[in-house]
Amino acid sequence: MAELHELGAGAIAQAIATRKLGPVEVMRAHLARIAATNPAVNAVCTLNPRAEEEARAAEARLAAGGMARMLEGVPFIVKDIIETKGLKTTFGSLLMQDHVPKVDALSVARLKAAGAIVIAKVNTPEFATDIFTTNKLYGATRNPWNLNVSPGGSSGGTGAGIAAGMAPIGLGTDLGGSIRAPASFNGIVGLRPSQGRVPVWPQDFAWDTLVAHVHGPMARNAADTARMLAAMAGPDDLDPSSLPAPGCDYVAAVANALRTVPGRRIAYCADLGGIVPLDPEVAALAKAGARRFEQLGCVVEDACYDASDLMSIISGTRAFNMVARYADRYDQHQARMAPALINQIKGALTVDLRTVTQAERGRTRYWHRVREMLTKYDYLLTPTIGDAPFRLDQPLPTSVGGKPVERYYDVILPTYAFSLTGLPVISAPCGFTKAGLPVGMQIVGRRQRDDLVLEAAAAYESVSLDCYRLPRIDASDVHPVHPALSTPGVKIGKG
Repeated sequence: MAELHELGAGAIAQAIATRKLGPVEVMRAHLARIAATNPAVNAVCTLNPRAEEEARAAEARLAAGGMARMLEGVPFIVKDIIETKGLKTTFGSLLMQDHVPKVDALSVARLKAAGAIVIAKVNTPEFATDIFTTNKLYGATRNPWNLNVSPGGSSGGTGAGIAAGMAPIGLGTDLGGSIRAPASFNGIVGLRPSQGRVPVWPQDFAWDTLVAHVHGPMARNAADTARMLAAMAGPDDLDPSSLPAPGCDYVAAVANALRTVPGRRIAYCADLGGIVPLDPEVAALAKAGARRFEQLGCVVEDACYDASDLMSIISGTRAFNMVARYADRYDQHQARMAPALINQIKGALTVDLRTVTQAERGRTRYWHRVREMLTKYDYLLTPTIGDAPFRLDQPLPTSVGGKPVERYYDVILPTYAFSLTGLPVISAPCGFTKAGLPVGMQIVGRRQRDDLVLEAAAAYESVSLDCYRLPRIDASDVHPVHPALSTPGVKIGKG
């Protein structure tokens, strides 16, 4: 019989609804799991001191005849750049180390309204700007599959916490791949929803249109991911870029997946036409994952589109993002900021406005190439990341799959490639390397069809159950983090 920390959100909610479990029992089990595993993994940075009290309140409401909600009594973790009322939210930064929000982010408020309970805040690189989850406040988060490798970033605390059993579900954020990279590295599911699907507030830029920063669900399976999205999706005037109500049932899409997926056409594009440094073992696992769709009655073909201008588009649009969000802080507080963040801001400040506008024009042309591809295929598939989780006790690799890596962000080009489009994208586990490390495959869907992306992930899961399991955490041989990894960062230049 599975232990409580091994259960998914749907199983927990169902057991609570049928009075087989109580919210307090569930919360205590997950608090105990955090106490047992966090000293090794270092995912949780702030516990919710009211978690058990809130579980007792849920139990009392049910005892008084209240209806069980979709996520009743389910603990969830929240990336530490997402605002939580009355619970410290530091953004992984010394500049925000005492910040206690007066309001919940809309995504948090909606999960609470569905019955879920915040158990903890989890680690992030400073202002969520790196693939390596570390900061000056809390140090480095480790991967529960192997404590000497990275959980990815920037939602690395959420990914590691879910994989370690600290909570069955969690909230991440994604600009260039910050939900999908940790999902891949930790062997879980992570969805970057359609831009605007989950309203984002508070935020500094209400019209966040130049590659939007989105909130999204992370879980151990497609069904729990769908439940989270169902709770969070829908418009709100606090976010004028939010989309209208979706008009579909995400939970039903997952439940009906085996009936609706057969016949779908799928394009597998391994390295985006040769531009992504791709480890051969990762490539083989992702290719095998794509072929599993053939067992479901789908047509899978090797096909791609022209992505040759991807780096110049990323360079210009990311430079704009870094200057808009962080240049003022850099001017005033750079001595207290992470070297990785400083490097990115300094590089971004050298990029002129003409380069940014050229990048945005290029993004328009790029969008139409992806759009045209998706008129021929229902889904595009790629490896989520070009490499397996990198080690923490060694310098970052300078080559992957025989290709030089100027900056480690080169290997996350598959995720950034679709952030540029605003399309819904989900990462699902597709296997393990010979060293036992998880690898993910991402499924890209048509515009605003989050339901179809979830459907595909659910159908794929049914023929890939060997890829969906929890790690055994081994803390017997943990090495120090390599000094060079304290100062990585994406180099932003003119293409």
